[in-house]
Amino acid sequence: MNRMIKKIAVLSAVFVAATAVYFVWNQKTTEKKDVMVYTSMDEASLPVVYTDMYGRKMNLLHGYTQDMKQTVSREALTLLPADRSLNLQISDYSGSINGISYEVRSLDMERLVERTTVETWNQADDGVSVSLPIQNLLTKDKEYLLVLDLDTSSKGNLLYYTRIMWTDNSNAKDMIDFAVDFTTKTFNYEQAKELTTYLESNDTEDNSSLSHVSIRSSFSQLTWGGLSVTPVGDIQATLKDLNGIMCSVQLKYQVARGEGDSRELYEVEDNFTMKWDSRRIYLMDFNRDTSQVFSGQRELFAGKRILLGIIDPEEVRTAKSPSGNQIAYVVNRDLWTFDQKGEHGVKVFSFRSKADDRIRSGYDQHDIKILSVGDNGDVNFLVYGYMNRGIHEGSMGIAMYQYSSQNNAIEERFFTPITLSYEMLKEDMDQLAHLGSNGMLYLMADRSVYGIDLNSNEYMVLADSLMEGGYAVSGTERHFAWQEGSDIYGAGVIHLMNLDTGIKREIAGGDHDLYRPLGFVGDDFIYGIANEGDKWMENGRILDAPMHRIEIMDQTGKILKEYEQENVYISDVSVDESRIHLTQVAKSLDQSYAASKRDTIVCNQEITNDEIEGVGSASTQDRKKIYFIQLSKDTQSKDVRITVPKKVAYETTEVVELKGNQKTRENRYYAYSGSHFLGSRRDFTDALALAFDRMGVVTDQNQEILWNRVNRPPIRNMKDPMKNGAVFLQNLEDFNGERTKREGVLMIDARGCTLNQVLYFVGKGCPVAAFTGQGGYLLISGYDQYNVTLYNPSTGDSQKMGINDASSFFTEKGNDFVCGLLRE
Repeated sequence: MNRMIKKIAVLSAVFVAATAVYFVWNQKTTEKKDVMVYTSMDEASLPVVYTDMYGRKMNLLHGYTQDMKQTVSREALTLLPADRSLNLQISDYSGSINGISYEVRSLDMERLVERTTVETWNQADDGVSVSLPIQNLLTKDKEYLLVLDLDTSSKGNLLYYTRIMWTDNSNAKDMIDFAVDFTTKTFNYEQAKELTTYLESNDTEDNSSLSHVSIRSSFSQLTWGGLSVTPVGDIQATLKDLNGIMCSVQLKYQVARGEGDSRELYEVEDNFTMKWDSRRIYLMDFNRDTSQVFSGQRELFAGKRILLGIIDPEEVRTAKSPSGNQIAYVVNRDLWTFDQKGEHGVKVFSFRSKADDRIRSGYDQHDIKILSVGDNGDVNFLVYGYMNRGIHEGSMGIAMYQYSSQNNAIEERFFTPITLSYEMLKEDMDQLAHLGSNGMLYLMADRSVYGIDLNSNEYMVLADSLMEGGYAVSGTERHFAWQEGSDIYGAGVIHLMNLDTGIKREIAGGDHDLYRPLGFVGDDFIYGIANEGDKWMENGRILDAPMHRIEIMDQTGKILKEYEQENVYISDVSVDESRIHLTQVAKSLDQSYAASKRDTIVCNQEITNDEIEGVGSASTQDRKKIYFIQLSKDTQSKDVRITVPKKVAYETTEVVELKGNQKTRENRYYAYSGSHFLGSRRDFTDALALAFDRMGVVTDQNQEILWNRVNRPPIRNMKDPMKNGAVFLQNLEDFNGERTKREGVLMIDARGCTLNQVLYFVGKGCPVAAFTGQGGYLLISGYDQYNVTLYNPSTGDSQKMGINDASSFFTEKGNDFVCGLLRE
């Protein structure tokens, strides 16, 4: 009996212990499994909005879940009909619209013109049609911001943005029709012959690739070089600008080549800048960009190449793992990896979907940046811009993802909303987005640099209120330097940080020294030193603070090279790979300098461009130049496996709100060509230079046009320039070069522009001050095809001078212009 009791006790103890072990093990296993909750990415579901203009369904607008203010207003310009009743078509895809309202504001957002709730709309199977009864509160030919608010049952309130204008200008319809007709005819060789009169074919233009075609390309290029392509779907037309006689139109469409499994799909964008004349429409600029959608078919992996096809090589980005076996590449907004040993390709990330009409999932206002690639195939990457699908659909921002090759799954680490347009965000991200070996992610957004700890998703503001010329990023993005303060000509301290290690050093010197970051050669830092008393003044404005010394420092803080010569100052420095070009000046008076000569410092650093490393090209008979990813090992197409991640995890994601401490915001100018943002600059002259050759425009931060190459009357003369420019002249005396609006006149420093460029402001009704030395100036008060009219305010005399002679005269005087725009 005792034995039986002992046996039962032992067995019970074993059972209890086994049960305990089982539950502990099961709990740990369950916890381990529950760490990550995976789901597939939701399909795109937000409504899209079209405007009715001239009987066309155009100006496709995408919805935002955040207030973007006027930053995305350049997506479209919508012209109102005579009665201002704006008809919209809304493809809501799910019949979920509960309410419609809208606001009309001034472009600077300071004035609310109208806020209206729409009571009725028409619901049909293909969506919603509605008319916005915009009130008679608009000034004709003036642009406003329209914000459409859709209250939806599934996504809450969605915002749609377009500029609107009420105008009697009836030329826009003809120019929109012209653009659509032009594109349509390029697919028919015989019909396209009518277009030759608009081309400016030039033998110096590159006609080797179909990825880019311009107004200067050959007729063969315009007609697809004989490549047999067929349009797919409708052409999406968007009016981008109508400014006087200038009109910009963008057309987006797809074309296909071949059929079945071998079918190739291309995304195409045509941009037109036109000038209206009563006799004809002048095509001022035309650009067609074509990008093949990489399908990932096995046949594209052959030999030592991954064939990408017709594509802009500058839009292809590559990265390799330390061993070089794993290759990651971004092509046409899709991220792929390829394991060369295993001959395994993975389409890691793409917003594209076969489940919708590509209107939403194929929206192109986003891109991908590769941060790192592991030998095991893991990839860290950023997706930034407009989120087409998923839990952040409709948001503008930056998302960080980690792809695990072992789990064949993607984990989202964080998402940060950004209220910049995609192209402005891209300008920042192209400068700095770096994952350090210390687990910190550093990125630039809205002229601030943040460091995000990926372990905690906490962030710090490394630098904010960055001024152009006040910071520098190395080509590898491993090093970042910035100066303190808001003086663009230098500061008492420069901070230099290694973004891999987080180690920061300070560069400083005497109490009266100004240090200026100039750039990097490889990872070696270049900076200049000036004396704070050596400011270069001309005609009441600071021109520069010439430096008397240049130093080059390596990663350890060792000075590798010093450049200093007696009585020699450096006014400008540019870095071209391993060469540093210096512009020298000599001091002539206390605050005056004269041009001297140029010199060059040659460094021994080997510079490589990792972005396009391993991208090659080949010429073909039908497609002309095509591009490919270069492999180090031979690949057999039949052995290649192509997979996609099975899961996307959002369990650990956090929304990180990046908030800088912007003390000052730099006045900047924004250059656009047709529908594209070309860049922003602190100096008006630099922004104009970006837009000039592209027949573009320059705007302020509110998207109001300040300069337009095309829209200038052929003749303008002011009978009384002192009266026309009275307020302008009153503000000229104490103008310090900063863009300011005073008493209805916007003052702009146009030093360095050409005479031809500043005549735009004369055409707008305000004379231009052209300085002639020692503070004296003439007023440019008129022009025609052959002459300009110059008015001397000190004598009251006017004289005419030939345009070429005047251009040479003002060039000798330094092209020192101050311009004004009359504003309400």
